[in-house]
Amino acid sequence: MSQVSTSEHRRIVVAVNGSEESMHATAVAAQLVAQRGELVFVHVIEVPLEFTLEGPPPDEETAARRAAQELLAHCQALAERYGVSSKRLLVRRHAVGPAIVEASEQCKASLIVIAGEQRFSRSGRVRLGGTATHVLKHADCRVLLLSAGLAAAPALEQVA
Repeated sequence: MSQVSTSEHRRIVVAVNGSEESMHATAVAAQLVAQRGELVFVHVIEVPLEFTLEGPPPDEETAARRAAQELLAHCQALAERYGVSSKRLLVRRHAVGPAIVEASEQCKASLIVIAGEQRFSRSGRVRLGGTATHVLKHADCRVLLLSAGLAAAPALEQVA
């Protein structure tokens, strides 16, 4: 397994969902890009399958869209604390994993950073959720999966 170097990543896609773990992923990605590149924050609003992506969004989506914009602004502010430029990308899709992969391809990202849940099977093996599994299988660039068991505080203290 190769080590992730800060000098090789010019554009990193960071999948964020409002969790503490995704804020930690934001801090880690900002350190990896190290002021020599750009972060692209991606948040996916999952649209139920009974609604089309082309049609008008359901009324319930208005609040989700507002919360997503606030989340993306918070991520950008955190990146700025590290001196890193960033962009926001809010997308509506039926599934999160394919949307993250598509965003990374459009941005020509060299790395995708996502936070995954730390779950274990009865045999003690790590189990990944559907989003992380899809991204790991289909991304055309490297993927850094951060465990939800990691504490976000040490990374955030470095910029305070």
